[in-house]
Amino acid sequence: MNIPRDFLEAKRLMSKRWLKRGLEGDVIGRVWTINLSVAVEGALTNVHAVGIGRKVVKGKLSKQLAIRFYVVHKMPKSLLLARTRIPEKVDGLPTDLIETPPAFITWLRRRTKLIQTTSAACSADRRKKQRPVIGGISTGHFAVTAGTIACFCLSARGSDDKSRVYALSNNHVFASVNQASKGDKVYQPGPSDGGKSTDQFATLERFVMIHLGGTKSNRVDAAIAALLPDVTYQPSICTVGRVTGTASATDGMNVSKHGRTTGYTEGKVTDISYDALVGIDNKAVKFEDQIRIERNPSYVSFGEGGDSGSLVLQKGSGKAIGLYFAGPISGSYGVSNPIADVMNELEITLL
Repeated sequence: MNIPRDFLEAKRLMSKRWLKRGLEGDVIGRVWTINLSVAVEGALTNVHAVGIGRKVVKGKLSKQLAIRFYVVHKMPKSLLLARTRIPEKVDGLPTDLIETPPAFITWLRRRTKLIQTTSAACSADRRKKQRPVIGGISTGHFAVTAGTIACFCLSARGSDDKSRVYALSNNHVFASVNQASKGDKVYQPGPSDGGKSTDQFATLERFVMIHLGGTKSNRVDAAIAALLPDVTYQPSICTVGRVTGTASATDGMNVSKHGRTTGYTEGKVTDISYDALVGIDNKAVKFEDQIRIERNPSYVSFGEGGDSGSLVLQKGSGKAIGLYFAGPISGSYGVSNPIADVMNELEITLL
């Protein structure tokens, strides 16, 4: 689905205006409240994301495309001053207002219960050491807790060895949010799952810098690590299978992923050009033109802490569409980098 140019321009305008207000009002640190005066007072700085998707009418998705504003607390118009109200239309285009918590970039922050979703041995053992290494299981830089291996790839950079195999994940999983150095040890499983120096399977090769603070935009949270020569790997993703290619996300697309914490889950794309203030250590980081995915009701969540780095694929086709990196604590939705941006900025091709 090609997004109409007028919708893209309207979204960019609204994103620039309202996310700036959200940043100034520390929207990432805000929680839903029953205190009416607090909610009304914070209405002007309540927006944490702006996307493009279908308008919700009477609790159901309609066929009407809209500029979607995501807020921590949805308030009746009658309680708000005109300057704090989300416009009903932007340059004649409809808008929608959706109440949902902000997303966070999360490592494993709490002890999570293993959710068994498939009978595959690799899924049951996804927090354990596995050789050959496979996509969709525990990993991490030696200084972080744990994340997920997305898949395997080759470098497209001219000076690199074209036969060298790399593992793909997030910057915050492989490079500890810009803190790591090339050659650092990367474990499988991740440190919080018992990984230690003898479980090193790769060395950090490169990562895309994450701009912190919320004033400069990011497009990806991504890094690659070079497999050690004696490490065996299987070029597929646990439960999902081999990657057959890549595709662009489309409105309503059914997708799946396999991650270290929640295993195999499914969701549906709701926004295909999603700008958001994402939290990391209670600070805001701005991401533009992302993919927003809501969980399939059959699953408790789409992703949780520790699933960061999971490859998101079009369900049933094996085509990669994104790299999961953030979501709310509830896991009700997830945010992914478009895979084309990941490949372009890291200069890689997927195996």
